[in-house]
Amino acid sequence: MVGHLDLDYFYAQVEEVENPDLRDIPVVVCVFSGRSENSGVVSTANYKARGFGVRSGIPITLAKKRLDGKEAKFVPMDREKYRAYSDQVMDIVKDRVDVIEQTGIDEAFFDITKKSGGDYHVATEMVVALKQKIFQAEKLSCSIGLASSKVVAKLASDFKKPDGLTVVLPNKVHEFMYGTPVEKLYGVGPKSAEALKELGILTIGDLARADIDRLTSVLSHKFSIYLHNAANGIDEPVTSTGEAKQLSRIVTLKRNTKNMEEVFEQLGPAIDDLHKKVLEKGLFFRSISAIGILTDLSIRTKTKTLDAPLSNLISMRKIVRELLFALVQETGDLRRAGIRVSEFSEAKAQSSLAEFLG
Repeated sequence: MVGHLDLDYFYAQVEEVENPDLRDIPVVVCVFSGRSENSGVVSTANYKARGFGVRSGIPITLAKKRLDGKEAKFVPMDREKYRAYSDQVMDIVKDRVDVIEQTGIDEAFFDITKKSGGDYHVATEMVVALKQKIFQAEKLSCSIGLASSKVVAKLASDFKKPDGLTVVLPNKVHEFMYGTPVEKLYGVGPKSAEALKELGILTIGDLARADIDRLTSVLSHKFSIYLHNAANGIDEPVTSTGEAKQLSRIVTLKRNTKNMEEVFEQLGPAIDDLHKKVLEKGLFFRSISAIGILTDLSIRTKTKTLDAPLSNLISMRKIVRELLFALVQETGDLRRAGIRVSEFSEAKAQSSLAEFLG
C-alpha cells in the first residue's frame, strides 16, 4: 500500500492561498537573476498561466510575452514561505501513515500497509481523509496515487491533476502502465529516453518486455535492471528520510496588525503544537525564529541561537515573545505569523540541566 503525494503547482498555489484574488488570473512564480527587471526563469505557474503556454524553465521574458495583454501576476520565488507550508503538510502526512519518504519540497512517498490492514478500500478512504485534512489545515490541494509500489504510485499521482486521486489495484498494474510513454517512468530522463528510443522502446510496456542484456547495450547494467523492474511495477520499499532539519508552524491572523500582544495570543496554539511535536520526537533545539508575513506577502524573521539546547515550553514562549517584539518594531502590519525551531539534538544526549535553561 504505497502512495505518492504531489502538492499541485505548489509555489503558485501557496501564493493563491496567501492572496485569494490571484485564483482567477495567471500566476507565475519566478527566479529573478537580478541582471535586469525581467531576467531569470519561471519556477512554476498555476493552471491559468499554463493554459497560455507558460511552463517551468522558460525565460521570464517569454512568459511575459505569452501573457501580454492578460491580467497576470509575476511573483518572486520565496522558498522560506514555501518551506513553512511544506513542513506543515508533511507533518500532517507523518501522523497518518506508517512511513514517509519525502523526495522534494512538494512531494513524498508513503506506506500505509499496516494502518490500512492491507485493504485497498480502507487505504483509499484513508487517502481521501488525508487530502481533506491537508486542504482543511492549509487550503492546499494535492494529487495522490495509490498502488503496490513507488513507481506505479508516482505515475498514478500524475494521472489526474489537480486535486486528483488514482488507485491502481495490483491486478491492474500492467493495464495502467504499459501504454504510457517511456519518458513518464520515474527515473527516465531525456538522455535515457532517447537511448531507449534508439532500441525501439517507446512505451513502458516495450521496456517491461525488453531483454536486460539488450538494455545494457545503451545503459549501465544497474540502471537497466532498475528500469526493467520499474516497468514491471517493481520498486524498492518506502524508506524514512529521517528527522526534519527544522520544524515550523504559521498561522493566519484574524486581522492585519502589528500589535505584538494580539499576534502572540493568536500564535499561542501554534507554539503549543510545535512544542508537543518536539517532545514527541524526543528532541532539543538550539535555534528558534519568529516569522512574520507582511501585508505585501514579504517575509521577515528574527532568530536567536541558544547557548544550550532546550525544549521547555515556558522558555520557548518567552523567547518567541521577545523575537516577535523585535520583529514588529521593524515592520508594518503582519498578515501571518509563525515560529520555527532547528539545530536539533536528541534529548537523551542532553544534560537534564538544559531543560531549565533560557
